[in-house]
Amino acid sequence: MSKQNINFGVSPGNLGDGDSLRDAFIKTQANFDQLESLFPVTNTALEHDDPSMDGTIAKALEEAGASGGGTVFVGPGVFRCSTTSLVIPENVVLKGSGRNATVIEIVGSHDGIRVPNVVSGLESFTLRMPKLQNSGDGIKVTAKYSTHFRDLLISGGGIFSWAMNLDMVNVARLENILLGVLGNSIKTDSLTGNGILFQNSDPDNWPYNFGDSKLSSIDIFLASASTTGIKLHGPDNYKDSINNILLSKIEILTAGPGDGFRCIGVHLRNSRRITLLGVDLENMETAILEEHAGTGGNYSKQNNYIATFALGVQTSYVSSGVVRDRTFLGCDNITPESVGDSDAVVPRALWLSNGSSRIKETEGIQFDNGIDINGLQMDVASINPVIRTTSQDNAAQLTLGRKGTQGVQCVPGVVLPPQTSEITNPVEGTLAYYNASVIGPSAGLYQYRNSSWVFIG
Repeated sequence: MSKQNINFGVSPGNLGDGDSLRDAFIKTQANFDQLESLFPVTNTALEHDDPSMDGTIAKALEEAGASGGGTVFVGPGVFRCSTTSLVIPENVVLKGSGRNATVIEIVGSHDGIRVPNVVSGLESFTLRMPKLQNSGDGIKVTAKYSTHFRDLLISGGGIFSWAMNLDMVNVARLENILLGVLGNSIKTDSLTGNGILFQNSDPDNWPYNFGDSKLSSIDIFLASASTTGIKLHGPDNYKDSINNILLSKIEILTAGPGDGFRCIGVHLRNSRRITLLGVDLENMETAILEEHAGTGGNYSKQNNYIATFALGVQTSYVSSGVVRDRTFLGCDNITPESVGDSDAVVPRALWLSNGSSRIKETEGIQFDNGIDINGLQMDVASINPVIRTTSQDNAAQLTLGRKGTQGVQCVPGVVLPPQTSEITNPVEGTLAYYNASVIGPSAGLYQYRNSSWVFIG
């Protein structure tokens, strides 16, 4: 139904050349009816996957698409889709009456809802997948851009299916989504499959790297072993990747020890410019897996971890292949095993060059080889900060900032190695211990003053 236009007549009006008051009110009411109840679906007694049946979800989606777009509003109740997927046309939104009111139940191994068209969306309902090993995906998205999904609860699925599968998609918005319910046993709305897959499955679509999307306010509760919360997967070729995706305020949990410890929280594969902001990962085998697979140059790089933490995991972060240019800022229990020149790690500690220079929360600044605790350490845990050697066979320490001390106090002293040849390019005031006959006849301490070495003793 198209919009009804009201003829107001020639200015200033009231000349009898426009619509009558009755006709104007009829058109206005028609416009409001169209706005408030576009393609309603309320009959839960019927199967809802047959487009020939008037009042079904599929029929309403078809009508909305044919009219150029609109909202298919689904009332409260349980709506079953038995033999085929619901397909969302272009510029159409499928909207329920709320997650606790409208339930779309998928029966069979087919995908639940397919979104192949742009400028479309899903809102405010529960989608239940069958708990089958050969179950399809809950929502399969192949629209190239501008899709949105909000206020959804998705449950069920097998270990090879995904609650949401976005393939070659740009500018997607996922927000306020609950995948499964928390609990130590399988319930009606438990997520028995995987969470969200954002992938680029076409290796020949160069120069297109898909992503440019935001996933926010998402809770994922994995109830089965060997499942993954979120996976961003670029193709294993030399060109393409998944890029420019923000994962914000996301919680991924499992049932705990046992099955939970065989799960992965976030898996980045051939992905770049991904930002994890405020991500909570608990009770799983691997919190974050970042990898580059294949032989191409689509390395995993420029990924950022901000205020992200892992709790009760066997491995907090692991990388594989060419992974570089990472940033870890304000994270808890999320640090790489080793870092490269372009990595920045600023959680509780700052590690540079594979641990040789470290800033630690309780030990201050430390320079050593990262293994034997040999080198120089600035201790900030005590009342009086101390710079000292940390090797076990040397008790020398250098103390700074003690009350009443000006400059530097060395306890018990400074040990200078004997010099067997004159130091080149000394500066004024340089101290050196020379062997006999190097600078003067006697061995001892010399100081460089006014361009010459002076024997002190």
